[in-house]
Amino acid sequence: LFAPCSFNSLNKLAHGIADSLALSVAAEAIGRHTPVIVAPSLNQPLLEHPQAQQSLRVLPTWGVIIVPPVDEGEGPRLAPTAQLMEAVRPFVQSS
Repeated sequence: LFAPCSFNSLNKLAHGIADSLALSVAAEAIGRHTPVIVAPSLNQPLLEHPQAQQSLRVLPTWGVIIVPPVDEGEGPRLAPTAQLMEAVRPFVQSS
């Protein structure tokens, strides 16, 4: 789970740039076909930016699951913890 994922990190990941530990781990997981869940935390202008929109289209073609920001009347925000956990749940084994 890559959360919160900034505008910068979202676009770097979609361009294969892994210049930090978090991006390297996510990029390697994509290459290994390990589940990757990205939860962007972007304000409205950044969310509407053409590059962010392109990145949000490209990453799912690589198998990345996007948990979109939610807007409860104050502009887009990182999805609530419960929603993030629900996205992760199918990939976690319980014992």
